[in-house]
Amino acid sequence: MRKIFAGIMLLAISSTAQAAAYNFNGTWIEVEGWAGTGENETILVVDWNRLDNGEATVSESHAFGFRWDGTAHVSDMLTALNEAGILTATGTSFLYNIGYNDTRDGEYHLHIEEGSWNLASTSDPYANWGTWGNSEWDFNSAGMTEELLADGQYEGINAIMWFGSLPEYADDQLNIPFAAAPVPVPAAAWLLGTGIVGLLGIRRRQLSEVRG
Repeated sequence: MRKIFAGIMLLAISSTAQAAAYNFNGTWIEVEGWAGTGENETILVVDWNRLDNGEATVSESHAFGFRWDGTAHVSDMLTALNEAGILTATGTSFLYNIGYNDTRDGEYHLHIEEGSWNLASTSDPYANWGTWGNSEWDFNSAGMTEELLADGQYEGINAIMWFGSLPEYADDQLNIPFAAAPVPVPAAAWLLGTGIVGLLGIRRRQLSEVRG
């Protein structure tokens, strides 16, 4: 089986993502960046559950977008985001780790226990993550090279602790980073603003000519 990710985890990455509110099937999501092209799209939510930066973590989850044509698997999505420099993902058939340089909040996200993740998907942004066997998300039971992506669906990757104990401050539920809908600028206000700018420009020109 071919290796889909770089085998060495980079200690630091420079993120090229630009977070922005995105309307995904009627729900506004704060998306950090996009990779891939095509008619199909999905939103990936990675939640480190404060296991990376401790109790003082500013943002424990982040969303990323992926577009494609035809057929794509979870591994294709992570490979594209990795190659775009948005995430650093390692693994083969199963995920080892995901790193993200959150320049806005000054945090670097990286799980403290490699391989300890749950992956699932849903079309409902308000679905309860729950636990394995008791969740409104569909937990992945196959490897990343076998799990197919679906257009308009959310993919969730949630940090857990398979081998260590979960700190009291940790949150084992995946949380989607919702965003407020952008406030539209009324057309009248925009026209008024451009008119004022135009008048100011004319006035400055006239004053310049008089002084000249």
